[in-house]
Amino acid sequence: MKIEPDSIHLSGSGSLQRQLYQALRQPLLSGFWPSGALLPSSRVLASELQLSRNTVNAALAQLVAEGYLQAQPGRGYCIITQLPDQYFQAQAIPDQTIPDSHLFQAKQQFQDNHLFQAKGVQGNLKLPPAANKQAASPHKTGLLEPGVPDLAAFPYRIWQLLLQRHADRPSLGVGHDLLGYLPLRQALCLYLQQSRQVHCNEQQILITAGAQQGLYVAALLAAARGDKVLMESPGYARLRQALQLQDLQVDYVDASGPEGVAVESLAGHQDCKALFLTPGHQYPLGGIMPLAQRLAILQWARQHQCWLIEDDYDSEFQFKHRPIASLQGLAQGEGVIFVGSFSKTMQPALRLGYLVAPAALIRRAADIVQAIHGDVPLLTQAALADFISEGHFSRHLRKMRKLYQQKQQLAQQLAAQYLPGWRLSAMHAGLHLVLLCPDSIQPHFNGPRLQQQLAAHGYAPALLSKYQFQSEQQAGLVIGIANVSQIELERGLRFIAEYC
Repeated sequence: MKIEPDSIHLSGSGSLQRQLYQALRQPLLSGFWPSGALLPSSRVLASELQLSRNTVNAALAQLVAEGYLQAQPGRGYCIITQLPDQYFQAQAIPDQTIPDSHLFQAKQQFQDNHLFQAKGVQGNLKLPPAANKQAASPHKTGLLEPGVPDLAAFPYRIWQLLLQRHADRPSLGVGHDLLGYLPLRQALCLYLQQSRQVHCNEQQILITAGAQQGLYVAALLAAARGDKVLMESPGYARLRQALQLQDLQVDYVDASGPEGVAVESLAGHQDCKALFLTPGHQYPLGGIMPLAQRLAILQWARQHQCWLIEDDYDSEFQFKHRPIASLQGLAQGEGVIFVGSFSKTMQPALRLGYLVAPAALIRRAADIVQAIHGDVPLLTQAALADFISEGHFSRHLRKMRKLYQQKQQLAQQLAAQYLPGWRLSAMHAGLHLVLLCPDSIQPHFNGPRLQQQLAAHGYAPALLSKYQFQSEQQAGLVIGIANVSQIELERGLRFIAEYC
């Protein structure tokens, strides 16, 4: 089958590249264009749609990267993805997942364990003197510490002005909407739809005090005490802590491959209530789950009535291509709870995150936040709403994506120079790099001793073992590359080489 150009219609909303991407992607998702059909060449598309070749090539390249299309020299582009039959008519997982008493259990358990604290920013942020920026950012966190953005590159002056704009508004002194500040949810909704293809409206978004709280709330929504849930190994250690504090039975699925969790590894886990995933950029090894694998996992979850909790912790910083569409968007919002935060894109101290859930669950999610935390401070929400809607956020992301790509490339070059026998992982996205020990070093690799030696010089990389929850472990280090200068990075890698 040959797709004719006159069946492709641009919406007229957004950039031309974005319009073409959506005009091609929607018929693929709906099954209107079958697997094996051929799209016209980029030259024909550009001519018929009156677009530049660069615009057409960029949209096609993204669809190729996401696994929808395959370039066929001399023929055009072939559709290669076969969607599962009737997947996108998936029914929502029943709402009675949570017993009514579960909210009270959550509140009592939170009081017993003190998992979260209210850490909202109070008052105006002070603009640090320029001379103190470098000293104030990396050294307080520890050099090479994973998960820390480049704090010196944060637009403090703009942020301070936005905080001052709202500082004298009495209405922001108390909470009002349990879901969070409406203008922020509206701005965030538009951003998520455009950048991650999330399927939602502002009434399905809950503002949280960071992603950690969002993950905890998602666990309470998806499972009751004693239920079995799945998470990745290696994976996020604080997620494991949150699940254990909820007295859930935690099992692990292997996520060490280049594509993260494989659907084959889910065999034997039919009775689990939720699967926690980082498909956009597996944490910490960096696997990026391709489209076909995402669809297979969505189909598995639907068959087994298992919630998917999608932790989208740093998808904005992909260096090879735009982020692949979220699981939540592919599922049309059903059966997936989407969690994200501004800790990587802005700064961790803001303590602002979000949870996107089906409409039937979002009010329950808000009740959980009220039970364990109370209101998320409104002043920072108001400032962030303006930061997004006035274009500062998108400009900041473009600047930081370029900066982090340069830092990632530098880190890889220096690692090859100072640690030539080590293998590298998580190289194509994010704020960290994983250094995997050579086989010759593994038998005598003493992680705690290495950490102690590095800490004496102000360095705080994480041991890979911190993220591994199964018996077979790979020795290595997870190093943050964002909040460190070239000199500090080079010195740290020299120290690692010396002590190993």
